[in-house]
Amino acid sequence: MEFAFVDESGDSKFTDYFGLCLGVINSSNYRTLKHGFHGILKKYDWDESIEFKGAYLFSASKGDTSITVDQRVDMTAEILDLTSAKQNSRMKFYYYSQDHSDDHKQTYLEVLPKALKKGLTKPSGRGRGDKPLVMLFCDNRDDISAEEVREVAIPELSKRGFLLCEEVHQPKSNFHTVGILMADIVAYLAARIDTISNDVELFEGLSTEDLATNGKVRKLQASTELMDKVKSIKWVSL
Repeated sequence: MEFAFVDESGDSKFTDYFGLCLGVINSSNYRTLKHGFHGILKKYDWDESIEFKGAYLFSASKGDTSITVDQRVDMTAEILDLTSAKQNSRMKFYYYSQDHSDDHKQTYLEVLPKALKKGLTKPSGRGRGDKPLVMLFCDNRDDISAEEVREVAIPELSKRGFLLCEEVHQPKSNFHTVGILMADIVAYLAARIDTISNDVELFEGLSTEDLATNGKVRKLQASTELMDKVKSIKWVSL
């Protein structure tokens, strides 16, 4: 069985920007991922009542405020290392972005099937003719229902030879929704790389010294270094 996790990202300055991340992991690898994720948070004494998400990574005032930003970066590096095994990738990611989306809900529903098409490889062999199962988890959004996600997801899943297991799940992210948090972290980092690196105004007139001390530039550098930990990610600009 395959587990597919979906989360999206935006930007407070470039409000038209939209990014969607799909993370795919086989159920046989999920136990290792969740156990490792929780182990890292406990190692750093992160408050279990607070989710560890991308938006908290570079903010000392959000999330568990007893954990410094430097510690959060170290935590994220260790967490992203969990996506790779010795021989291959344990969890694969697919990131879709659009610089100018007038309707984020509509873009979400248009992009999700494309991501599923890329992320779920058609199963080889016919076996007994049974379709392999996939469980689809999407971070909870007030403006998108499970029914709307199902309507766009099932046709693509069927084309890929997969059967949706039960219903689309839309849990509110928390300490236990590890797959969604992984997709959230990757989406957040990818969005920071996209938006900061393309922010022409930010770099105008900056000296070498300014580049070394500018908060956004440092965030870009840290985000890029962290994303290098992810061995299997495909970027698609729409």
